[in-house]
This record gives sequence, structure tokens and C-alpha cells, in this order.
Amino acid sequence: MFMEERQKDIINKINKTGRILVSEIQECYQVSADCARRDLRVLESKGLLQRTHGGAIAVKSKEIYPAPTYNPADVKEIQADYLAVARKAVEYIENKDVIYITTSLTGYYMAEILPEDVVATVLTNSVTIAEVLRKKMNITAILLGGEMSHRGHCHDFYTIQMVKNIRMDKAFLSHTALSLDFGASIHEPSGVEFGKAVMENSAMNIGLYPSRKIGKNSIHSVCRIQDYDLLITDSNVSEDFLMQVRELGVAVETAEMKGV
Repeated sequence: MFMEERQKDIINKINKTGRILVSEIQECYQVSADCARRDLRVLESKGLLQRTHGGAIAVKSKEIYPAPTYNPADVKEIQADYLAVARKAVEYIENKDVIYITTSLTGYYMAEILPEDVVATVLTNSVTIAEVLRKKMNITAILLGGEMSHRGHCHDFYTIQMVKNIRMDKAFLSHTALSLDFGASIHEPSGVEFGKAVMENSAMNIGLYPSRKIGKNSIHSVCRIQDYDLLITDSNVSEDFLMQVRELGVAVETAEMKGV
């Protein structure tokens, strides 16, 4: 079988089953592991699949444009990858920390599972996350206000001015997409300056990116990957991505989804 035929057949299998393992490609086509990974790398570069740890999955929509009134509290089905990343993220919160928590679904999960034995000050520009935090007696919540979007968060001029007056120990950030070439990116330009202001005033910047967000680009770049001190993703992430991130000098942690 020629390489082009093999790669076409791999795509057909993924489209039918949703995923494929490197070991399956080796067994089915009698090729080496390196050859199987090369096939997946080529197919990913064409946008035909998304590589994961040990294999690949079918391409999902880019999710660049969330619904105008999207709110993480409306997501009723638990997203295992987002929750796994959130659980790993809260391990980095220490007593008396001043932190920023992202407005994304991962941030919402973080707010819900913050440990009760850790006293911390939490900044948020999401009214939804603020509502979760106000019920936690060990948390001092600072709501970064301004003109509120229909999704229930603020990132305008007034919000940015508030951020610039507060020094944070850690900022937990997540954006629409993350790629090696374009960095972290979002769909609305108004959020770019807010994201930069948070990072400038934080001693440690931690990127929270479930693997489904990785290898994709939105419209407006917020920062480079190497602007993060640490990246947290889930165990489905591509081995190649992990290797390239570490070559940039950025620490990366993977969260297991078992038992989520």
C-alpha cells in the first residue's frame, strides 16, 4: 500500500471510530512506530485529525465563536478534560495567595473545587465565578468590574485599570486556542489588553488548556507560549507538542482524566 493510500485509510478509520492508536496503525499496515507517527503528523498538518498521546482523534470544530450569551454555569454535562485541568491547577494555590482565575469553564470548575483549608484572595472579572466564590468563607473575592458583556464578564478600560493596581502571586489563564506558532489567541480584540495586563501584574502565569484547544488558532494573539511559566493540559495531548513546549523552556503538566 502506498503512503497516500495508507493515510487516506487512516482518516477513514478515524472518521468511523473517532480515534486511532499508533499501535493500531503499526499492526494494520505493518509499519514502524516512527512511520505511524509521521503519518499522523502529516495528516494533522493538513487539518484532518488531532494528534493525542499515543494516537489521534477526529478533528473537532475550532470553537472560535462561542454563543453571545455563553456562560459556563449553563454547561450541565461535566467536561472531563476541563475538570481534570482545573483539579491540577488548584494544586498550585497556596495559603495567602492572591490569584486571578480565568472566566473560562476551567476557571468555573476551579472556583467550585477550591479547597476549604486554603485562605486566598481571588480576582475574577466574571460575575458567574464571583457568585461561586462569595459562598466560600475562606476566599476573599475581588470582582474586577466595568462594562459587562452578555456572557457575564468584564474586560474593558475600567477593568484593566483595576488589574493594574493589584499585584498577584499567580494568574490562571485560558483562552480560546493555543498553538506553537500563534500562541494563545481569542476571538474578541477587547480581551487582548486585559489578558496582557493580568500577566504583567502576576508573578507566575499558568496557562490552562485542555488538549482540545491545542494546535488551533483563533483571531487575536494574546501572548506567546513562552510567556507562560507553566502550562497545564490533559493526558490526551500530543507527545510532540509536549516536547516542543519543553524545548521552549516552558514547564508543562498533564492531568489524568481517570476518575473524573
